[in-house]
Amino acid sequence: MTGLSDAHHFRKMVAGLCMVLAPLLLLAGLVIRPETGTEASSVIAAAADNPDAWYIANLLILVSLVLAVPAVLGLMHMLREREVALGHLGGGLGLVGILAFVGLVSLDGFAGWQAGVGDRSEMVALFDRLYDTAGVVIPFYVMSFAFALGMLCLAYGLYKARAVQSWMALFLAISAVLTAIGFPMANELVSIIGAAFLLVGVGSIGRMVLSESDEAWEHTPEYEGFRPLAGMR
Repeated sequence: MTGLSDAHHFRKMVAGLCMVLAPLLLLAGLVIRPETGTEASSVIAAAADNPDAWYIANLLILVSLVLAVPAVLGLMHMLREREVALGHLGGGLGLVGILAFVGLVSLDGFAGWQAGVGDRSEMVALFDRLYDTAGVVIPFYVMSFAFALGMLCLAYGLYKARAVQSWMALFLAISAVLTAIGFPMANELVSIIGAAFLLVGVGSIGRMVLSESDEAWEHTPEYEGFRPLAGMR
């Protein structure tokens, strides 16, 4: 119980664990999730034909998005003393994108679940109406791109602040770019590769956070093993 009563230590442990678990669950969910397409009929068909996989995948992705909130806050915390502006901008955009993804995953999950227990054609029509509505497309679909922008800002801030090894920041940036490409194209392979880069990059940062001292967490030191990326010195 000593760790729970120590606020600094508890925040460090939560942030580190979430940095590891959030991308791990996201990758697992994307691997399990049935292959879909960009058309409503193909999405509903994939969900109706594979109801168990659809449910488990969407559940894992939703849990990963919940855990991504303290993970992003942890990355912001690492920039509280150096590159503060990039930390605030990246963290704010990242949280907006996470909330948008929660909405999209919830809509997909509900429509797919209903397709498995009801009329598939009605669910296709509902899916089309939802994504043809400006009230859905603008706050959820468009704003989801804020996540990629936020991760790019955090990656650049962590690199400039020398808070992590350069390759960790690079992997975070690559995952952001792949997310921005794979999501609108409904390309499962690109999305899975992006999640893998996120797991290696952010997961490694999380392991570093878990193993560092509470003092290092409160005042992030310059990473001793830092190596500048070519052309970015």
